[in-house]
Amino acid sequence: MKGDLTMYYIQYIVARFFIFLLLLLPEKLRFKFGDFLGNLTYKLIKSRRMTALMNLKMAFPEKNNEEIEKIARKSFRIMIKAFLCSLWFDKYLKNPKNIKIINQESIEEAYKKGRGVMAATMHMGNMEASTVCAGEHKIITVAKKQRNPYINDYITRLRGKANYMEVIEKNEKTSRVLISKIKEKKVYALFSDHRDKGAIVNFFGKEAKAPSGAISMALKFNLPFLLVYNTFNDDNTITVYVSDEIELKKTGSFKEDVQNNVQYLINIMEDVIRKHPEQWMWFHDRWNSFREYKHSLKNKK
Repeated sequence: MKGDLTMYYIQYIVARFFIFLLLLLPEKLRFKFGDFLGNLTYKLIKSRRMTALMNLKMAFPEKNNEEIEKIARKSFRIMIKAFLCSLWFDKYLKNPKNIKIINQESIEEAYKKGRGVMAATMHMGNMEASTVCAGEHKIITVAKKQRNPYINDYITRLRGKANYMEVIEKNEKTSRVLISKIKEKKVYALFSDHRDKGAIVNFFGKEAKAPSGAISMALKFNLPFLLVYNTFNDDNTITVYVSDEIELKKTGSFKEDVQNNVQYLINIMEDVIRKHPEQWMWFHDRWNSFREYKHSLKNKK
């Protein structure tokens, strides 16, 4: 355990030194470095590259290899730049030139209902930057704990600079903590496009697991429900999209309603991804494609 902490601390010191050097650069050069690092990551991390290519070929069988690779490379660059941008989010988000919000009035109208708002979010674009659409309203969201405790504390401090946002660490108590905060009637923003327990859905024609937390809470507490996502533009600005309020279907059976509405949400998200394929995080093993590939190789031996 002590050895692990020592290694984690060394990793943290190296990371902080890298961050220090990065932040000495003008913002344009930081993003250029992000493009370089994204291309390098695509080349060097074979498992992630193969995962992205497998996922894309499954999702877009009509596209040729050149088109698939072009989307994958850009996705890597966007995801790396989004990660790097989080290191100076407080300044980036305060610059109005960096942000364009489409249909922000939708979230305002939903908030006026006085019950709070549930916003499903996606792993695309400059992901966490979508929070700006809430305006002056407070946001409650959930984030995964990093394995390295020193880096986890550093990221928590960075997020803490955004005083409009409260971040709950994901663990076995997350659902109870979220439910306890419903009475605060805030904007609840939950990622809803990743592989997680909840519901079994059809996503790009293949069976997949999908989180049901956002849908379940919206149904249980009668919260106005929206989809929020953004695209990371070529000039390193973002365009945030807020959907009109999504009317969830209710039949009287809570279990069936959760299942049906999660599928409904996934269908909407699939349409968004098809429209902006390079913006989504394809290197996540969303359908266990890479895991199945490795398993098949073992069986051949």
